[in-house]
Amino acid sequence: MPAAAPPPPAASEPPARPRRTPARPTPQEPSHTRDIAVVGAAVRLPSARGLAEFTDLLDEGRDTVRGLPQERGGQGEGAGPYASFLDRVDEFDPAPFRISPREAPLIDPQARIVYETVWEALEDGGRTGRRAEDSTTGLWIAYSHDHYHEERVRHGAHEGRGLGLEAMIANRLSYLMDWHGPSALVNTLCSSSLVALHTAVQHLRSGDIDTAVIGAVHAALSPEYFRSMGDLMALSPRHRCRAFDDTADGFVPGEGAVAVVLRRYTDAERDGDRVRGLVKGAAVNHGGRTTRYSAPSPKAQRDVVAAALNDAAVPPETIDLVEAHGTGTRLGDPIEIDGLTRAWRAHTDRSQFCAIGSLKSNIGHLEPAAGLAGLVKILLAMESERIPATLHVTRPNDHIRFEGTPFHLADRARPWPRGERPRRAALSAFGMGGVNAHVIVEEPPRAPDRHPLAQDSHLLQAGAADEQTLRTLAGAYADQLARTPADGIGDFTRTANTARATHRHRVVVHGTTGAELAERLAAVAAGTTPTVRHTDRTTTAFLFTGQGSQYAGMGRGLLATEPHFRDALHECADLLAPHTDVPLLDLLHGDARHLLDQTRYAQIGIVSVQVALVRYLAAAGVRPDAVAGHSLGELTAAWTAGVLTLPDLLRLTAERGRLMQAAPAMGAMAAAHTDARTLADTLEAYPGIEIAAYNAPRLQTISGPAEALERLRAHAAFTVRPLTVSHAFHSALMDGAVGPFREAVAKTPLAPPTLPFASTLTGSWHTPATATDPAHWARAVREPVRFAEAVTTLHGTGPHTVWEIGPHPHLIPLARATLAGSGATGAGPAWIATLRRDHADQVQLHAALAAHHDHTGADLDWAALHDGKDQRVTTLPTYPFHRRRFWLPAEDRDHATTSTSDDTRRPEHHG
Repeated sequence: MPAAAPPPPAASEPPARPRRTPARPTPQEPSHTRDIAVVGAAVRLPSARGLAEFTDLLDEGRDTVRGLPQERGGQGEGAGPYASFLDRVDEFDPAPFRISPREAPLIDPQARIVYETVWEALEDGGRTGRRAEDSTTGLWIAYSHDHYHEERVRHGAHEGRGLGLEAMIANRLSYLMDWHGPSALVNTLCSSSLVALHTAVQHLRSGDIDTAVIGAVHAALSPEYFRSMGDLMALSPRHRCRAFDDTADGFVPGEGAVAVVLRRYTDAERDGDRVRGLVKGAAVNHGGRTTRYSAPSPKAQRDVVAAALNDAAVPPETIDLVEAHGTGTRLGDPIEIDGLTRAWRAHTDRSQFCAIGSLKSNIGHLEPAAGLAGLVKILLAMESERIPATLHVTRPNDHIRFEGTPFHLADRARPWPRGERPRRAALSAFGMGGVNAHVIVEEPPRAPDRHPLAQDSHLLQAGAADEQTLRTLAGAYADQLARTPADGIGDFTRTANTARATHRHRVVVHGTTGAELAERLAAVAAGTTPTVRHTDRTTTAFLFTGQGSQYAGMGRGLLATEPHFRDALHECADLLAPHTDVPLLDLLHGDARHLLDQTRYAQIGIVSVQVALVRYLAAAGVRPDAVAGHSLGELTAAWTAGVLTLPDLLRLTAERGRLMQAAPAMGAMAAAHTDARTLADTLEAYPGIEIAAYNAPRLQTISGPAEALERLRAHAAFTVRPLTVSHAFHSALMDGAVGPFREAVAKTPLAPPTLPFASTLTGSWHTPATATDPAHWARAVREPVRFAEAVTTLHGTGPHTVWEIGPHPHLIPLARATLAGSGATGAGPAWIATLRRDHADQVQLHAALAAHHDHTGADLDWAALHDGKDQRVTTLPTYPFHRRRFWLPAEDRDHATTSTSDDTRRPEHHG
């Protein structure tokens, strides 16, 4: 609010002498150790519901003052009060904040507005969701008066104030957001938001928080507000703020909310935050004793400016713009210019090199939110490289001689391009009661060069508190993705996945391009793609593929696109080096790929890819609750279940492959399409042929001498399909490998499994005894694989998803046929393959993760999925609040806001 102003100080008063002369930073030695980064911002202002619309408002030089909107009880132009009014103040979406619809009408609408604005600032800064989970966050809300209280009184809802008390506005939000730093409401009237900023800066610099959130709000909800301003004779009878104009005659109120998110610049740079600007310095003081408590102190204004310059350690010659308090009175404006000039004259004699203006000429006086609105104006001006015009200046104030000051009026828009030195601005807010604040702001440093990891596919999650809002958000994402260039898709998905709050209703889509993602999101928006509700109660099973799934180049796409897979595969390569004469990566993707047809190389290749897939899935948040493996795959299952360490797994795999390849290579294998009993009866006539694997009710694998298998194929009443193999595995021809492998396992530490582990040697659960018995693992080389029985055992855990871990899915069809043949009822699990031959690896794996999420509603670890890809936070559509009216139940238009007296006898004010 404004306050009476004494005459300007005498010209003989000496300029301020700062405690130290600010150092002049050099381009070679930039210092950002004390700088505070603005990483997020949001506004809700008349005709500007976001930063882009606010930029348009400034660029177009719009004046938003009008009569009270009819939606709020106004009678049209010429009647009722004038202000920069928001269209609606009665609507709110309580769901994201976990506020009940019953409580919502009792909460001050100003609190509800600032809550939503804070949410949008957090989203703009990427400080929600997984990226903010470990933050220590402080909250300051700038707020001046509960105007809604008068509405409660009028409607007889006195008891409704309760948790609507001013002190609870910040505390309620900190509670709802689970923040553990300071939480305070700041009320120094017109300087509130910059005082809050100053306090937050001190907490960040001291290190007791790493993130600060500042919200500020003002809404003229009651006729009492306008009457009180009229009694103070503070309002302009012409309903305009004319800062620095000779006809300035008071202010016009403004409504709106502003929020910013601050972090230490060093933290923001480390974490890849987008930096909108830097707070270089800030200062707050009080004017002490003046002519009366509401009168400004010229000396205090000078001193607070000098203190902020000292704190910033920058010379005023490097400041191009001052966003003035600029309420607009004929004597208050000269006092502000005089205080600035005296502070700056301690450092420079230059004249009229810095523009000065005031946002109040566009949107009126937001009182506690005015300072923060000015800060966002500065940040947007830097971003658009244009200093906006200050409106309503016809002739400069006669009491100000700008030619003798460092300032010139920003009465028209001017270019403000980046140059060799950082652009800087200063910002003032002076409160009735004497609390003054001044802030020095600098443009963000140029972003360093990036080298994003090329991606073949992208995953994107959208979430909301209810299904309707989720579908709206999906549509907004689709619209923006359709316009996003290819090199921006990774930034878009990283922001959506890691920098947005998680919600109960959600969906994940995948796509190779922005257009493909947009198409799938549009299907969500249209209601043709189902969404899922989050749950923590989900069970996942892993099946590990055996030999025969290998192929040249398996996993190569993930090696190039997924750091967690790459790191695990490299670890396997290092661990295998003493046990193989061909380096793993050469074997998988290099000149030795042709060797994968040999057992000794195929087995280490398959197991290494499986290990890398398990590591990747674990990083992504997908971990098994039960496991089983087919032949070779049972070794990887044992490692997954904690029976083996990774070095021992790879050593034993290499030894197993060597021993099995050394066995006689005179046998063959085939798939027999019949049931086990019929097959067993048939094989009585073919000595030497054995059942090597019981795969499914009507599919078994047989093994034995090649000529015997050929005779069976020619005479059997069922189909016998030869398999391409080098040896007759799981037959008598493997007898020579059993003893040596038992000895190798006996030298290996084995541990009881840490999760349910189905044995394909017995078909039942491993016990601590079987899992740690070397003879068991040796017998598994020779004896048949009882996969169908193991799958039935595994099904008893009730898995929601069953993943096949391996280069190509062989087991999923067998497992599905087994469960179908067993008469299993219910919806059944989702069957998910990690990789497929002739499919792009990352595309396949992303499709698998999307299917897992959308079937179970289980969380994925989105931060890990974007690790090491050098993707940044970017601007996305904000949460589409599903607002509806929340107001006191009674309607009483007899108390509609009425205009105040147009008495033109008014004192001077500076609030």
